[in-house]
Amino acid sequence: MPRAATDATGAFGFLSAACRWPDDAARRTAIHAAAQQVSDWDAVFTDATRHRIMPLVAGALRGIPAVPAEIADRSAAIARRDGMVSMVQTAELCRIGAAFTERGIDWITVKGPALALLAYGNVGAKASHDIDLLIDPAARADAFAAMQALGYVSLDGQDRAAPGSLDHVLKDSGWRHPGNRVMVELHTRLFINRALVPELGIRSPRESIACGADRSLPTLARPELLVYLAVHGASTNWHRLKWIADFAAVTACSSDEQRAAARTCAARLGAGDIHDSALALAATLFGNSACPPPRTLSSQAQRLTQAGLRDLTAPHESTLREVDWDRSVVVYLDKLRFMPDWAYRREELRLMLIESSSYTPDAPWWRRWTAPIALAGRFARRKLTQAVSR
Repeated sequence: MPRAATDATGAFGFLSAACRWPDDAARRTAIHAAAQQVSDWDAVFTDATRHRIMPLVAGALRGIPAVPAEIADRSAAIARRDGMVSMVQTAELCRIGAAFTERGIDWITVKGPALALLAYGNVGAKASHDIDLLIDPAARADAFAAMQALGYVSLDGQDRAAPGSLDHVLKDSGWRHPGNRVMVELHTRLFINRALVPELGIRSPRESIACGADRSLPTLARPELLVYLAVHGASTNWHRLKWIADFAAVTACSSDEQRAAARTCAARLGAGDIHDSALALAATLFGNSACPPPRTLSSQAQRLTQAGLRDLTAPHESTLREVDWDRSVVVYLDKLRFMPDWAYRREELRLMLIESSSYTPDAPWWRRWTAPIALAGRFARRKLTQAVSR
């Protein structure tokens, strides 16, 4: 594992141990061993917040005598808050799903409560920013009407746009309930790049996750879900530990047949290197032997694994669309090399030259044509400011 500023304090090693799953003797042994290497518990708290893994970390902190009481208390408070938010999200997901089903809208959920139940057996073990629902693009208008009837308000104005007019740049629409503050993303495809494993979607095989005595949540079938989690995380260099932790936990609780089917599915969809790199990253971080990576990784899988380790251990947070050219040049190059398919690269180049805000219903017609100029202008202004400050 490469050494980086965050790992110099032992914080990253402790977070990796906390993210191991299942919660068995091996995990507890790893947590206690990693705790002995921590020299800055504030860094553990800060990075756990950034990686959005506080529910797992708060549990790991219990029983560690060296942890300052303030850190333990603050971590437990955030974990309780995240747990309550997850329970509200689960209730809302069931409510929205029932409304969609009543209207005849086909839907599945990815990540969020369904993934928490599958991976950890508890919705409170995973912090989620929002609820992700995938629907058929043709059902967009009906889904929007259902969301409004449930009291949700559109965050991006897509309910006012002509159906499908923004599909070339946006993959989802954002909604928020003004009462409980739950955020929902309605996806019409899983990835912003339309050429990235387009076969994964609403028509993919699915399975249901039990949620209470009489409810279930439809999600992608296990092989397709593992491929989706690998592609989703690797496409942003796994810059949050929660994503690779979820992938490793689902892999660990899957059967040998399901894990073998995931490898076959990944190869069929052109994501074999991505899936192999996810297995290698999980084994490196968590010692996950449930489904070890191939003995020999391709050069592409090795590069993806190293890029993930680089961004995970970086002392700053990288984001997919952040226009920060001091390091986004590297991020953009990684994006272009992510898939060797030229259709994917052409679409990625197009996305780099536009801004999603230029395609909102309220944006003037000329803004989309000036977006590349604005992008270059911000880059020049930043470099000029840096030169003057020196």
